[in-house]
Amino acid sequence: MKVTTAETLIPALTEQIDRRRSLLQAAFDVIAVSGFEGLRTRAVAQRAGVNIATLHYYFPTKQALIEGLAQFISGIFATLHAPAPATTGRPALDHLRQEFIDARFYHEQYPELGVVLQELALRANRDPAVRLALDSLLVSWRSWVESFVREGVADGTFRQDLEVGATIPMLMAVFAGDSSVGIAELDNIQRGVEDWMLAPEIKAGLSELSGGK
Repeated sequence: MKVTTAETLIPALTEQIDRRRSLLQAAFDVIAVSGFEGLRTRAVAQRAGVNIATLHYYFPTKQALIEGLAQFISGIFATLHAPAPATTGRPALDHLRQEFIDARFYHEQYPELGVVLQELALRANRDPAVRLALDSLLVSWRSWVESFVREGVADGTFRQDLEVGATIPMLMAVFAGDSSVGIAELDNIQRGVEDWMLAPEIKAGLSELSGGK
């Protein structure tokens, strides 16, 4: 009888993780190039360089593939960031500014992320299964945005009368590039958002640091 040891199990698990990731990357690439309508299991398998049986082993259904893709994209956003801005000494404000910097970074360096998310969002309007997968992708991001907005209100960085419930979806829409003015006006949008969200004394302090600019 073959004995499974840590030395044999770990490489096998690593290989499975790598194969699963390569299949999800292939699905991502197919959507980026051909749109959601081009997401066919055979096209994904071909792009990944495997046969259709291998794809079905890891993702038995197209729904499983879409759910895996949502987790894959969520992992990208959780680990891929632009260099952090200079700290203001106010963590909530630093997080807010990081989100704006990341929005520019993704748009300029990884435009395919926006393309794939847009394709998923369009499909989600008429496909409940895709909507479920997309919602699972957004829930962790929403939780993160809510955490630093609430932190900022609690520590006095943001206005005490800020409506957190209304602020979160607005910020997410801006970060995702849903504003009709687009990425070119993001600097102006950021200044407007900070002017609206920051407590008066924080704005005054930042103005002094920047020489009143």
